[in-house]
Amino acid sequence: MILQTLITAIFFTYFMAWLTPRFGLVDSPGGRKDHQGDIPLAGGIAIFLTVAVCGWQLHIPLYTPQLILVATIPFLVGVVDDRVHIHAGWRLVIHYGCGLVMATFGGVAIYNVGKLLTFGDISLLLLSAPLTALSVAGLCNAYNMIDGIDGLAASLVAIPLLVLLALAGAAGHPMASVLVLLLIPLGVFLCLNLGPNKPWLPKVFLGDAGSVTLGFMLTASLVYFSQGDQAVIKPVTALWLVTVPLMDMLATMLRRVKRGLSPMEPDKSHLHHILMRMGLGPRQTLLLMLGYAAGCAVLGLALETMPESFSLLVYHLVFFCHCGFVIKAQRIGGAVRRRLGKPLLSE
Repeated sequence: MILQTLITAIFFTYFMAWLTPRFGLVDSPGGRKDHQGDIPLAGGIAIFLTVAVCGWQLHIPLYTPQLILVATIPFLVGVVDDRVHIHAGWRLVIHYGCGLVMATFGGVAIYNVGKLLTFGDISLLLLSAPLTALSVAGLCNAYNMIDGIDGLAASLVAIPLLVLLALAGAAGHPMASVLVLLLIPLGVFLCLNLGPNKPWLPKVFLGDAGSVTLGFMLTASLVYFSQGDQAVIKPVTALWLVTVPLMDMLATMLRRVKRGLSPMEPDKSHLHHILMRMGLGPRQTLLLMLGYAAGCAVLGLALETMPESFSLLVYHLVFFCHCGFVIKAQRIGGAVRRRLGKPLLSE
């Protein structure tokens, strides 16, 4: 399985790196984008095709034909959005609709959120499908919004997948192989995305098709491994595994509203933008944010021994601190740069 998935991922990644520029699927510098030259938006397409083909050939459960069929919708919307911009509101509606279908036709749904109120498990009943859909729409957009520097979105997907793989493997979970199917093409993509951009290792980007599809697949994985008798994490722990993209999305939207802007209006107010304005380089920013994400994951796992209501309370405290940092980012960034003796930067 591993060898077949690896070969398939390498083939699709290199093939799409060659093919996508011929259809205009490239990311060009300009505006908020300061990379060099046109970069193929091949990574997301390669990852989706690898998961779809290998999942079908190897008959791997969870990523069933039904779920892959549902995932095809946000994937295709992302491909179109990479070529011709689709309004953010319409994308959000489509992602929410896909979440509803995933909870019904796809067979993966949140039906229990644990003992968040201390008096017993909270069953969602009729709220199961709407909450699942909200989770899908939220994470699809969170990973799409945080995809701003090389390796960030894909690495932030890899961290929770690796945590789930370790826990599922240790528990002897029959679905652990599902996670390998997604991690292998992610690893191949990161080798090219973070590589030297040479003919033998060309740089590729995820594109909206990739970030949205990864958000969808990760949501399905988190839901599956946090529900039922064979769950490997508590539902509240799933929040800790996606802390950085989720908090970044919510805090950024709050900051935009505070400044009188649309919450969906793109700008440079994300956490990685803030850190780079403070003087960090792209790789330093990447490592710092991955350390932040890994630390939150470890904290969430440590809190599994505590009541779920306490874990949720700590999560809200972290979110409050995160929002405070983002909202006061310009003042904090200016103070840091003055201390370092660097010139101040405008947003």
